[in-house]
Amino acid sequence: MPLAGITTCFVNVGSDHPSILEAVVKGKRERPDTWPKLITCPSEVTAISMADGYARVTGKAQAVLVHVDVGTQALAHGLHNASVGRVPVLILAGLVPYTESGELPGSRTEYSNWLQDAPDQKGLVRQYCRYTGEIHTGLNVKQNMARALQFASSSPKGPSYLVCAREVLAQEIKAYSLDQSRWVPIGETALPPDAVRDVAEALVNAERPLIITGYSGRDRRTPELLTALADSIPGIRVHDTGGSDVNFPFSNIASEGFRLGVDECTQDADVILLLDCDIPWIPSRNPPSADARIYHIDIDPLKQHFPVSFYPAHSRWKADSFTALTQLVNHIKSDTALAEKLQNPVYVARRDARAKVHQARMDQIASRPRLGDDEPLDFDNIGQLLKSVLPESTNFVIEAVTASHALHDQLQPTRPGSWINCGATGIGWSNGAALGVRMALTDSEAQNARDSQQQGGLVCQVVGDGSFMCAAPSSALWVGSKYQIPLLTVVLNNGGWKAPRNSVKLVYPDGLGASATDDEINTAIRPSPNYAALAEAAAGSEVGWDNEIKDTQGWMKGVRVQTVGELREALAAAASRLLTDRKSMLIEVLL
Repeated sequence: MPLAGITTCFVNVGSDHPSILEAVVKGKRERPDTWPKLITCPSEVTAISMADGYARVTGKAQAVLVHVDVGTQALAHGLHNASVGRVPVLILAGLVPYTESGELPGSRTEYSNWLQDAPDQKGLVRQYCRYTGEIHTGLNVKQNMARALQFASSSPKGPSYLVCAREVLAQEIKAYSLDQSRWVPIGETALPPDAVRDVAEALVNAERPLIITGYSGRDRRTPELLTALADSIPGIRVHDTGGSDVNFPFSNIASEGFRLGVDECTQDADVILLLDCDIPWIPSRNPPSADARIYHIDIDPLKQHFPVSFYPAHSRWKADSFTALTQLVNHIKSDTALAEKLQNPVYVARRDARAKVHQARMDQIASRPRLGDDEPLDFDNIGQLLKSVLPESTNFVIEAVTASHALHDQLQPTRPGSWINCGATGIGWSNGAALGVRMALTDSEAQNARDSQQQGGLVCQVVGDGSFMCAAPSSALWVGSKYQIPLLTVVLNNGGWKAPRNSVKLVYPDGLGASATDDEINTAIRPSPNYAALAEAAAGSEVGWDNEIKDTQGWMKGVRVQTVGELREALAAAASRLLTDRKSMLIEVLL
């Protein structure tokens, strides 16, 4: 695995792994400095979510090891997240032995070996993977892994899944090498020259041009180029409909901010460029004008894993967003006719008008939080306190479904990588993902990574109580404690899942469900667990929970807050605890 670029394997082992465990012990003892890190994860969703978070930072796949069919099924929503979110992950699972009577090393020896013999184990995950395969012999195990990694790491990235029976894992072979430089992923693709010309001219000549993006910021180089493109065309707007990454700086006057698919800016644009975007608008709610000219540049323009996706475009290209933006920016700079046109006073007027609109929006957002010490907490003042109290270098991992728009408005992320959202819908992602993000940043620090500001900040997970419950919290909290991964977790406890109510109102606005109680529609989590106490217990505390913010004992501190003043004090204590003591803290916000 190290030769293939895998430095960490997140594991939940079982009866299919005797040979792997034997090799692990041997490797740790004989090659402790070069052997991959193995992270024990009591829950499979912790394992895949940690690998997911790690890859969001590095762009490189790490490995997940699970137990036959049952461990594979336990990956479930984490696998959905990695697939829909286009995150490279290499998943390894055993198969039950195919011999019964000791014919080969690794043959069946246990009662469970018969019960876990699934007819098509790969079929459990095939529709969510870029590649599924089986290793039939130890003689080409390296080739199989290299091929699986090629698929996982080629755009559109995603999970690869490999299985292997115990007899194959137990096979003794002669050591051999594989030249990894010959097993690289597919390279970045560019726009054809006529496409560069057509898109550039369309954006410059438009009266109301709009760029809609969803996940282009996954490549940390892209926001700077998208900013350069927007700055070169005065009056253009940039709308984020995915919110999974920092795609465009909130502070730029072209920014329309982040809204999940629904914003009126889509309805008056005359030219629209879709850039790495899954859902640019909701056709039944805010479709573009029938006269709008639409261009689509994407690593996955046909959305090959979406059976229904009918977004129209007059031209569509499969291309890398960083490469395409580089081409567009350079073309506008070098094309004399376009450069001359952009000097027209009408563009200056558009820039001034856009600046006024943007400032008005910023003023409106700033007016929303109520920040007196005794004020009750809501999504706006929580977001504002996170922004003002925590260091600028903080990296936010967000899984707060109904709070995400307000949090984005208040946090106003600008630095690439400082806001990471799942980009998919399997709630229960962030508990593991935040740990993976912190691990990746720590590993990058050790390797003198390129972005020292990013690596030096703390990681803050913001998660709704419903999502927190879905993520095997005791597993993630235990992993953080065992491996000393310092993390600030803010649990927004509003007593359940609020998103289903919004869905009911959209389909039946005047129906019974729209005005029913949370208990009536089965979305309430009441009585509420004490998440702050759970955090301390799961991290290994053997003393009673006291809700004392200044208590510095133990790896994990959990506190509950209800007012602005209490949250402000707790966040200040958390910043000191994480950055100075390198210990974790969970703040439960009672809403």
